[in-house]
Amino acid sequence: MTAEILGLGEPLIEMVRLSNPIEGRPAYMQGFGGDTSTAIIAAARQGGSTGYISAVGDDMFGTALRELWAQEGVDDAHVLAGPGDPTGVCFIDPDPSGRKFTYARRGSAASLYSAKDLPEEAIAKAKVLHLSGISLAISAAMRAAGLAAVKLAKSNETLVSYDLNHRPALWSAKQALEALASMVTAPDIVFASDDEAALLFGDRSPEAVADRFLAMGTRIVIAKQGDKGALLALEDKRILIAPAPSRPVDASGAGDSFAGAFLAWFVETGDPEIAAQKASVVAAGTVSGLGAVEPIPRRERHD
Repeated sequence: MTAEILGLGEPLIEMVRLSNPIEGRPAYMQGFGGDTSTAIIAAARQGGSTGYISAVGDDMFGTALRELWAQEGVDDAHVLAGPGDPTGVCFIDPDPSGRKFTYARRGSAASLYSAKDLPEEAIAKAKVLHLSGISLAISAAMRAAGLAAVKLAKSNETLVSYDLNHRPALWSAKQALEALASMVTAPDIVFASDDEAALLFGDRSPEAVADRFLAMGTRIVIAKQGDKGALLALEDKRILIAPAPSRPVDASGAGDSFAGAFLAWFVETGDPEIAAQKASVVAAGTVSGLGAVEPIPRRERHD
């Protein structure tokens, strides 16, 4: 099977802290995370043809991720196994409005993924390659792989989708901007939240974010503003996407599920406005439950 939407990055095991301790000790619920993996699962749940590119450890967590992808219909044929290399883990303290993450990912199998590991034919045949700032930030090896994948995608007319997902703990704003500038041409689709835009560009205004990327040659910019909705910016028009109703419990995974749902609907319809409206509903459903992946709505629930 040739997947139409491919994700590249680091999948994570997610440990979500529960509100009720057990015998006075913190209790955790195991789930799944990793920004691009979450996005690809969201795309799959909207009916997209999806696949993932990465590496996981030859351990119980790597096995669990493969079982998840199989259940969700995500092709993992291009996910390598790193014997002796661990699968990354993310600990989450749920927060309805922000991010409270602690990572155990140093030396993970995904961080050792390199450009020579890329499935060139799969990328060339895909319709969209999705990666993120985290994909490029976790290691020099994965950064080289991500930039090589972008170059390969561009040379084969595969659309490049990029989520800023800037994490200062992983790299500096200067490094992030240099990586963005080193792409052969601008990403075709960009997702940017206002807080990340402020860290990188010094301006969180959705209009300013749109102006910056459209000037670079990006075709579609989605400037996200949390519970205020998003601005969809195209070369010839700008559209405000209202937030869908939600009951926020945990904000983790919201932006990633938005991106994945957008890509699935955009590939299906070719209409970015429809895709953004559908994605808004998916993101609202995601924040209404615990964890990044578990609460992502499936298509039949809101189509």
